[in-house]
Amino acid sequence: MRDIDPNAEIRPFKRLRDILGREYRRRAGHIFVGAAGIAVRMLAPLLGHKSSDPPVVVMSPDGRFVVSLVSGHWGGGNALARHIARIAGACPVITTASDSLNGTAAALDISLRDAGLRVLDWDMLPKAQAALLEGVALRLWDPCRALPEALPPGLERQVCGEGHFPEFLERHPPHAHPCGPARPDIPDVAAHWRLLPERAGLLRCAVPRLFVGIGCRRNVPADAVLEAIRACFAASDLEIRAIAALATVAEKRREPALAHAAGCLGLPVLDFPAEALAACASPNLSQAAARRFGQPPFSVCEASALTAAGKGSRLILPKVKIGGCLTVAVALGVRTWRGRV
Repeated sequence: MRDIDPNAEIRPFKRLRDILGREYRRRAGHIFVGAAGIAVRMLAPLLGHKSSDPPVVVMSPDGRFVVSLVSGHWGGGNALARHIARIAGACPVITTASDSLNGTAAALDISLRDAGLRVLDWDMLPKAQAALLEGVALRLWDPCRALPEALPPGLERQVCGEGHFPEFLERHPPHAHPCGPARPDIPDVAAHWRLLPERAGLLRCAVPRLFVGIGCRRNVPADAVLEAIRACFAASDLEIRAIAALATVAEKRREPALAHAAGCLGLPVLDFPAEALAACASPNLSQAAARRFGQPPFSVCEASALTAAGKGSRLILPKVKIGGCLTVAVALGVRTWRGRV
């Protein structure tokens, strides 16, 4: 083993537990060749939640079977197992219920993931999937059309307006089973970028179409940007998990407070040259920004939010000044963000 090139893709290791602890969350997926029991014992202390665990598949030592072990749906483990099985001429072993029990039932988590949505109520997902396996249709409240027009089997789009969507959901009665009385265990599915009320019988999904523009002075307090975003979103009834990205002028890209906010929220930071932002029409122009960047008057936060959100976007929260040291604006994009976070 000492003769292996240290720069090669094949790396030796002494203990599987040690290398897994170091590498598990740094990789997009993992393939074990060996006994599934060993993989389970090594992985158990590292597992967190299906929304964030990288997928793991196990190939039997004789190469005959490839088992999807962890994060089969949301993480893509089932697809990885099928891919490896095709390459190796093996049999894929998929145990998730929607794949193995009923080929016509929608794999709801995959449908939501592929639409770019972010599940807020993970405890409701098994109930929703169980209802689909029973052949019960789920009502979908999706006024911003985040899911495609051709819905997966088992989802029924409801007619509802954009304006007072949260209030509309609050007034709506529980789901009724087609063969009996109301079934509070059958959740509705709701998708929006607004802050939806948490309630029993509702599987909420955030639609990441909000772009938060930030303007700030140099070296603002470390938590100032994060606190400002949270305060603005709470005051405006916006869902913080619906933020697609933070945005600012290129010169502010590496401000520690901005990096701290992005890290805490798990978001990318998009930055744009001052001249590009100055060319973006925004309602609240700043002479101070004009002097600072040598451009015509423009709003750093509004222009960066609109530029990040792209063509057809609109401001839903114009510039808010906070503490005399930073500004926040929020733009709504017309498409769901699918960039890597």
